[in-house]
Amino acid sequence: MLPDHTEALRVLKSRLQSRFPDAKSAHLTEAIAAGLGSSTHAALRNLLTTGAVPSKTLPPFNVVDFLERLTALGYDTRSSFLRPVAAELAQPVPSFVDLQASLRVWAATLKNMQSDHIDWGRYLHQQCASVFADAHDLGAPEESSMGNAAHRWYAGADHSACLPGWGAMLDSHFFRFHPGCNDLYFFRPLPLADGGFVEYTSAVIAMPSGASNTQDMLESAETMAGIFGWTCTSLPGWSWDSSTDSTLLLYRPSISHSERLRQWEGSFQRWLLEHQRDLLKGAGAARRKVIEELINSPHVPLHVRNFDEFLTSYLREETPPTRGRRADSFDDISHSLFDTWPASSKA
Repeated sequence: MLPDHTEALRVLKSRLQSRFPDAKSAHLTEAIAAGLGSSTHAALRNLLTTGAVPSKTLPPFNVVDFLERLTALGYDTRSSFLRPVAAELAQPVPSFVDLQASLRVWAATLKNMQSDHIDWGRYLHQQCASVFADAHDLGAPEESSMGNAAHRWYAGADHSACLPGWGAMLDSHFFRFHPGCNDLYFFRPLPLADGGFVEYTSAVIAMPSGASNTQDMLESAETMAGIFGWTCTSLPGWSWDSSTDSTLLLYRPSISHSERLRQWEGSFQRWLLEHQRDLLKGAGAARRKVIEELINSPHVPLHVRNFDEFLTSYLREETPPTRGRRADSFDDISHSLFDTWPASSKA
């Protein structure tokens, strides 16, 4: 096995060790081998010795296979994906209970389809979202319009805690934790130099019911959250869905808002967004597509300060659905943008 492979494995193991600190070193090594497509660590070493894998790289990492092997070795991998809440927030506050009662009355008389009756139901749902957001400090509930925000990003990978291989789990430009549910998004602002602001997704809730509210579905949603670096909290008492068998799942990124603000201050993505007019001026089609993706993608890491970090945490991860449509020059253009990014912006 080449020294470069040894170093790549060391970096991968260190990253996963910080996410699963209770896992024994030997068990983590075997689970990593499974994630890299080998039955055992010995088989992985043999593969890397043959020269079939280029230097400084490893086989594609399948995060699901990794988690399944770690689970088979006796670990509860989902435990690190869950986030408890303070005891006083486990059940709804009195004002929220009153709103839930009003919604039940409204749902019971839903046969009255007059527009003012429908508007009243919409108002009650909005009030529930607002009270819930205030109680759990989530940010502002999504509105139909972005208001004065210059840009809005929906749920993206949290690079402070996401697992290797998260990019292969994407089936659209942003992800959904619980398919089959209508998600509700919450947003917080990030400042721009001109006094404006952009918004990122600070929380997502789903209220599954019926066939979507099974133990298997809930465990799958928790695992999906953990893969992307988010956490999941089950709060059944807070659900305001009209179904009697619904629960409420609260998803939040692992990184705090204050830390995100700190990273945003000197981030590559902020520089791109604030200078996009100049960067796009006279740009060819390929360069334009690169700039547009790196501004629009919710998965671009804010912490990176050089192209090598960006290559590892984004370009080698964020493959579907965009990778197939990227030009061969995408990485080179990204590299040139990092070269253009002034050092003074990387505070």
